[in-house]
Amino acid sequence: MRPCRRRSCSLTSAPFAVLPAAALLSLASCAGDATTPVEAPADPDPPPVPAEATAWIERNAIPFEGSHLSLRNSDIGFLRDIVGDARVVSLGENTHGTRDFFEMKARILRFLVEEMGFDAFAIEATWPEANRLDDYVRRGEGDAAELLSGLYFWTWNTESVLEMIEWMRAHNEAGGDLGFHGFDMQYPGMALHNVLEYLRVVDPDRVDSFAARLECLVRVANNPSGRFPETRYADQTADYRAACGTSLGEVRDSVVAHRADYEAIGGEDAFALALQSMRVAIQYHLMIVGDQSRDQSMAENTVWLHRRLGPESRIVLWAHNFHVSTQPGAQGWYLRGSYGDAMVILGFSHESGTFTGVRQRGSSYFGLDQMVLDAVRPLSYEHHLSTAAAPRYFLDLRNREVGAAGTAWLSNPRLFRTIGCCYNPDSPSSYWNHHPVAEWYDVLIHYGVTRPTIVLPSRYPDSF
Repeated sequence: MRPCRRRSCSLTSAPFAVLPAAALLSLASCAGDATTPVEAPADPDPPPVPAEATAWIERNAIPFEGSHLSLRNSDIGFLRDIVGDARVVSLGENTHGTRDFFEMKARILRFLVEEMGFDAFAIEATWPEANRLDDYVRRGEGDAAELLSGLYFWTWNTESVLEMIEWMRAHNEAGGDLGFHGFDMQYPGMALHNVLEYLRVVDPDRVDSFAARLECLVRVANNPSGRFPETRYADQTADYRAACGTSLGEVRDSVVAHRADYEAIGGEDAFALALQSMRVAIQYHLMIVGDQSRDQSMAENTVWLHRRLGPESRIVLWAHNFHVSTQPGAQGWYLRGSYGDAMVILGFSHESGTFTGVRQRGSSYFGLDQMVLDAVRPLSYEHHLSTAAAPRYFLDLRNREVGAAGTAWLSNPRLFRTIGCCYNPDSPSSYWNHHPVAEWYDVLIHYGVTRPTIVLPSRYPDSF
């Protein structure tokens, strides 16, 4: 396939989609994917990118043919050197609605699985719901489209992700052993349901007592079938949430105290899964009351999952650029503390094109739409990256020489575009923020032009 040159690429349109009510309730879930907006002043006469910087980028840029996972692995064989012996590869995305990013992440997953022995995939989605997709990719249980929609996020409910899931299923049917997992904890409904179903088996005499203590969160949690309550946990009084937190802790402590008895009845694996479900519910409570951040919980769940998979397991993580980064407080920051150089972080950037996002005006949201990227800011990272001749390429930031003229632009924070799930086209400057990108990512995957994701209809499974 002949590579598409950046100045002549045509953009495939994504159909307008109406945002489901459940998704509207979950907008806060990706609000943290973009840092606090800082207005970037316009420069009417921007200075040019230094020639030394352009020369360094040209020397180090590694072009590739395209993004689709059907392309030949040999085209991105350089990933062997980039990844090396890493046990964790984290893949970001600069928006939650860019098709090329999603396709490329699926392509990287395929390469790492087929060429480097990676055996696990985990995404920014709630852990219990993602387990149902693990059942699908391993054993063909359920309907892939329904289960994908059942992750609650319109961001993942796309043609590109569904295609990746079907590839994972085909890989396993051919003898592979690739797992699909989630590390998020924003929706405790299914986790609570799983805890009660487990206790119904191992401790039937006390299950009603447990259910009464969990009711404080069950009644204001999401239902795994996609239904959300009219009254949210975050809207409850501080006293209500404090009492509920105490009840949740009592259930967890009781489960831990009866571990030997429960494992004798249901086995070690079932106990571990039930206890993790209880942790997810408590993590949700801690996030709402402000005692523990979502990113810290996602990092904890990632480490728990990886340990469960075993010391030889190698895992690919999928999340927003913010989460995978080593910005203090981000998931990647916590994971860097756990894995060190055994984790490689790949961020994504782009210059122009369109993306899918929730149209925003102030504090109001108006459903999914196709958004247009504004022009890159003068001397931003994207401005520097645009000087390369290749339409798309990898850039290993670990190859920079600190203090050298060609990499001076990487030494200090500068503007870098950051968009989450929502976008206000009246305020494009607010999505440009000063970041030390070379400190937050090991590698950048840069595109001149990108296309929007194609969102699928919501088809929630009947979970209960």
